Amino acid sequence: MRIPEDWDKPSPGNDRVAAGFEYGEYEDQGRLPYRIFKPLQEKLQKYPLTVYLHGADAFGNDNEMQLLMHDIGTMFATEAMQQIHPSYVLAPQCRAGGHWAGPGSGKRLMGLIQKLIKENPDIDEKRLYIYGYSAGGIGTLKILKDFPGIFAAAVPICAATDKEDLLNLTDIPIWLFHAEDDEIVKVSYKNSGLLFRSQLGSKDLYEELKDRAPKLKYTEYPAGFMKEKYGVNPHCSWVPVSQDKEMADWLFSKKLP
Repeated sequence: MRIPEDWDKPSPGNDRVAAGFEYGEYEDQGRLPYRIFKPLQEKLQKYPLTVYLHGADAFGNDNEMQLLMHDIGTMFATEAMQQIHPSYVLAPQCRAGGHWAGPGSGKRLMGLIQKLIKENPDIDEKRLYIYGYSAGGIGTLKILKDFPGIFAAAVPICAATDKEDLLNLTDIPIWLFHAEDDEIVKVSYKNSGLLFRSQLGSKDLYEELKDRAPKLKYTEYPAGFMKEKYGVNPHCSWVPVSQDKEMADWLFSKKLP
């Protein structure tokens, strides 16, 4: 991915938080490197597992860049966040040339999640969360479609999806975030021509499902907001999300029946 000059950069200290993630690798008809953050263990307590899917700017094989590229990957592992919402945080890395929504990617990720649950019995299977930005947001929506009933809540950021299996998104708490002037993944593809006729940006998806999906939320940052407030490209809507305490409280309040 060719990164614009006004791209979001990690905050000082992000590398220190990333260093708290252990290294791992999962193999299932393909290699999936990952990093896992584990909360301080307290007996008789269950912890949620939050799955984070990075964007195309961190695709690779180093098992590093998914956490070092931005703060959004480490946001739930900071000391301040762990004091409020202690949780496991899983950060896999998609290989260069791959895609979270590609063949086998979802199955491999779900296999990894089940492996971690088996190895860590203090993970609360009723509180599995997933979030991601850009290609990771697209992957988040695809995985929710393909594996309904697994995750208690999701946060797709600057994401898009196709019109297949939309009913699988109607019964899960989802909070979509997108910037109105995002030119990399558009907030709406309704008038974008024949090539994108089946594509739904975050606004399109919200409009399509809002009457059938009472648990669906949508936040759209107005044109100019990302540049004026944060000095970054409009695609980088993960920046305000990574600082959004209301979103974090909302996410961790969700639990499967």
